[in-house]
Amino acid sequence: MNANDTAFEVSRDGDRAVVTKRTFNAPVELLWRCYTEPELVKKWLLGPPGWTMPVCEMDVRPGGKYRYRWRSEENGYEFGFLGDFVSVDEGRQIVSNELPEDAPEMSPAVNTIDFVADGEGGSVLVMHMQYADAATCEAAVATGMTDGMGLSFDGLEKLMDGLK
Repeated sequence: MNANDTAFEVSRDGDRAVVTKRTFNAPVELLWRCYTEPELVKKWLLGPPGWTMPVCEMDVRPGGKYRYRWRSEENGYEFGFLGDFVSVDEGRQIVSNELPEDAPEMSPAVNTIDFVADGEGGSVLVMHMQYADAATCEAAVATGMTDGMGLSFDGLEKLMDGLK
């Protein structure tokens, strides 16, 4: 987990899905912008210190594609994801398919991201990641994916604080 455990929750939905939930002290409109504008995404979707995102390509519309690629500045290791947007309900929900760029033989995960106003000027981001089977889900969790997400979401909170 991350330093702000009360704001970031991770749970399982059966044996093939991971659900994350993060509360932010920012309006849902700002959260949406930071999640859908590539130049903003590159500033927060980084995981642990020392990682950069040299590639962030996004065409946020139904049928649009995306590609993310990260690099460790310490050792040059890189990995990435690519996918397509299945549906986009602006300010409310994104559904996308996601595939590890370096393992195209894998089945894509289906990610459903809900952007919810909390009624008090803040917002809640809920991400449901559905994998093809239990083994793929376990392998994804074993990478430390949710730890990286927690750190990235901390960075997202800081970015939004600076944009308010």
